[in-house]
Amino acid sequence: MPFVTFLRGWAAVAVGCLPLAALMLTPQLMRSRAGSESLLMVGMLLLLALLAAAIVFAPVLNALATPVAGRWEPRTALRSTREVWRRRTGQAWLAFGALVLVYCAGQAIGYLVGEAVPYVQGPPWVIDYPAYVLQAVVLYAVTTLAIAVYAARIRSLSVSFAAEPTFAG
Repeated sequence: MPFVTFLRGWAAVAVGCLPLAALMLTPQLMRSRAGSESLLMVGMLLLLALLAAAIVFAPVLNALATPVAGRWEPRTALRSTREVWRRRTGQAWLAFGALVLVYCAGQAIGYLVGEAVPYVQGPPWVIDYPAYVLQAVVLYAVTTLAIAVYAARIRSLSVSFAAEPTFAG
């Protein structure tokens, strides 16, 4: 897949995941030091739900930006993804593993950014919002990168089915 095609897919994922960005930019829902424990629990549940939705719909977002006529289109992307998971389960798990690997690397990078530019000072806890935003933007960029890597690999596997010969019995 050409790099420009991958970047278009990543951009589509980044735009499609803007609700995730909004959540990540809300310290009261993402950091216990900025809000209550109950708000943090709500934020974590929202994060989990938004990440799951992003992973499920990533192929559709990718197909919006990088369609392949007759094989990888927004209306067929979910069906094609199911086909990839059914026919090439091992490769689909590798694509998901790449997502997890990039996501975990992003968490480590976000931690390093937080250490280099602390977003909290205290007690009492005071959030330095520009530093918090920097960390959130880095985390968002790498999270959407992870999701885009998964979607691009699923796209690649799906499009490769079209090139395989079919045998009529």
